[in-house]
Amino acid sequence: MPSFRSNIGRALKLPPRVAAAKIWSRLVRIRQERRMRRLDDRLASYLLDSAPQMLARLVSVPSSVSLAPHAKILLTLARRALAHEFDLLGSGPVVVRHGMRCRGLVTHRFPPGPEVHAARDGAWLEPIVNRPNLAESQRTWLLVDEGYTPIDWQIDFKSGFRWSAQTWYRDIEIHGNPRGADIKLPWELARCQHLPQLALAYSLAQESDSPSAAAWAREFRNQILDFAATNPPRFGVNWACTMDVAIRAANWVIAYDLFRAGGASFDPEFDAMIARSIREHAQHIATNLEWSAGLRNNHYLADICGLLFAAAYLQADEQADDWLALALQELPREVGHQFYAEGSNVEASISYHRLSGEMVVYSAAFALGLPQERLAGLLQVKRSKFPAAAVLDGPPAISGHGGIALPDSVRERIARMAEFARDLTAPNGLIAQFGDNDSGRFFKLPGNYQWLDARAASQRYAVPDLFGLEANYLDEEVLDQRHFVAAANGLLGRDDLGLFARGREIDTEIVGLLSGGRRLAASVRDTARGLGVGTEDGLGRILERIHTLPDKCRQRYEFEGGGLQGGLDTFAYPAFGLYVLRSKRLYLTIRCGRLHPLGSGAHAHNDQLAIALWIDGRMLVTDLGTWVYTPLPDERNRYRSAAAHFAPRVVGQEPSSLDQGLFVLADSARARCVYFGPRGFAGEHSGFGTPVLRAITLEQDRVVVEDGSLGEQLVRLEMTPPLAVSNKYGCRLA
Repeated sequence: MPSFRSNIGRALKLPPRVAAAKIWSRLVRIRQERRMRRLDDRLASYLLDSAPQMLARLVSVPSSVSLAPHAKILLTLARRALAHEFDLLGSGPVVVRHGMRCRGLVTHRFPPGPEVHAARDGAWLEPIVNRPNLAESQRTWLLVDEGYTPIDWQIDFKSGFRWSAQTWYRDIEIHGNPRGADIKLPWELARCQHLPQLALAYSLAQESDSPSAAAWAREFRNQILDFAATNPPRFGVNWACTMDVAIRAANWVIAYDLFRAGGASFDPEFDAMIARSIREHAQHIATNLEWSAGLRNNHYLADICGLLFAAAYLQADEQADDWLALALQELPREVGHQFYAEGSNVEASISYHRLSGEMVVYSAAFALGLPQERLAGLLQVKRSKFPAAAVLDGPPAISGHGGIALPDSVRERIARMAEFARDLTAPNGLIAQFGDNDSGRFFKLPGNYQWLDARAASQRYAVPDLFGLEANYLDEEVLDQRHFVAAANGLLGRDDLGLFARGREIDTEIVGLLSGGRRLAASVRDTARGLGVGTEDGLGRILERIHTLPDKCRQRYEFEGGGLQGGLDTFAYPAFGLYVLRSKRLYLTIRCGRLHPLGSGAHAHNDQLAIALWIDGRMLVTDLGTWVYTPLPDERNRYRSAAAHFAPRVVGQEPSSLDQGLFVLADSARARCVYFGPRGFAGEHSGFGTPVLRAITLEQDRVVVEDGSLGEQLVRLEMTPPLAVSNKYGCRLA
């Protein structure tokens, strides 16, 4: 994790008031952490003194009509979950267990850990959990069914590197692990996003009287108990990142409620244990909010959304009411803080736009659907300060019908979020990648999957024999955002968005169930359509400047087609810095925009003036995506470098330095759009010291891209990508 000195150094670069708040918050947190560590070294971190409770019942199962199109996929995913077979972040199908031998990441492969024989007495847990938590861990394990094989929740099941559940969560190194070890693998698994899918499969199996239904309910129960027994609160890798704790809590409560709504019942011991564990999750989130006085990002948004779900399901009391009130207060604030008025996300990544947008849509729907009796108690909450410096101002706003009141700005931004995802979808139904893509989701209900021939899948991902487990391989497609548009439409009820997201009615229905049928009346549509920048004179001036440059300082690229201007539409998102030209035979996206002044550029790439281009449905130019983050720092930088994008560049230079950190990118380029409209695009940036220019001219039979440098010689760009394309985190296409 970043050192105190580096945090102070970054804080001192901020405005004085913001810097002072950051430094003070950090000092307070250090003091609190030291006190908590002393307690956790001596006492169990489980909430052993909490009275037995039951979680609320708040949702209904979607109709069988909506579930039917996804039945084969859901049943396949359920069978995988029963076998503890997971395919996450490009791992391929892997059975995750203790003592497993992993295939490695490139040349990095760690030796397998010891096998475990999970006897009922729980003696096998002695070397796994720390001494103060052992007794409660063993008591929890006694509730697990005989014969159940535990999941190794601490392992990176690509490289084989394993974290320890005896390590206090603040001592977990997030960025400083051995080369090849990827902390995102155990985090992704422990988000438990497969459990709501298992619950939906249970409902389908119940309808058909399948004997598998009971087994799936037992599997859900066993996996929750398994996690609780082997991951004591505040110990191990799965408590190191609050965001992942929050996403896990939300998925647990939704899965549990869907099982119960589908007819499942559980024993009182399990009901009490999951309620206690959700309180442990909520307490951890509230104590470790990833709040910042400057620009908060998707982590803090996930924190408050997970806290919303966890607190709403807990039995009402002063503590749970404070948590719920804070989440309801912060949700609309963060919508305004993390999304521009045009609907795009501030983190310069289309995939992170979807992740944050999902959190907002599902959480807003859930907030709207909260019963009046649960909200009534919130009228008594008082102003209070949370450990991370987030402040609860008092009771949330309640509407006239007794439900939560969301500001009009939230309604409008949700509509704009959906339109942004729609407008950035290419002719193949997938988004044009710009910025990081770590395949992150909030819920997968039921998820985006496609069937691939096993041999084709093996060739596609350049992993021989990896897919021999199935005749057909079920592949997650993380670049398809139509499900997100469908989910947003559950709050908007717009015919145009419904038509775009046809086939994803299940997501619309689930959001409608969460909101209790309440909708948001967004007043304006398609604000980005037809929006232009500058005049055609600006395009002419940029072209003239390029044409006067020496040959070594200019480049020209032509992409041929026919009827490219027929039915042309333009879409402009200047705050994000994305511009789209779309016709019946053309799809062209241009990246050109400033990074958020308070942000670190954590998920931005050196992609200013880059393009993505389709003609007649053929992808001619694409962003190469994101492969990995921390396990291979050099690869992380290669995929966010200018060389990985079809953008003007000069020899040996980057528009913004990649040496400041794997999640730091300064706005050194200061990109500026001079013209955007039906004739094309013109823009410039100064990342190389002297300006580089790009002019794109749309003609009836071709797209012409012309670049110029007012300083160093320009590199001739390759039409064939210099790196393998990554369509999702951890996976490179052959």
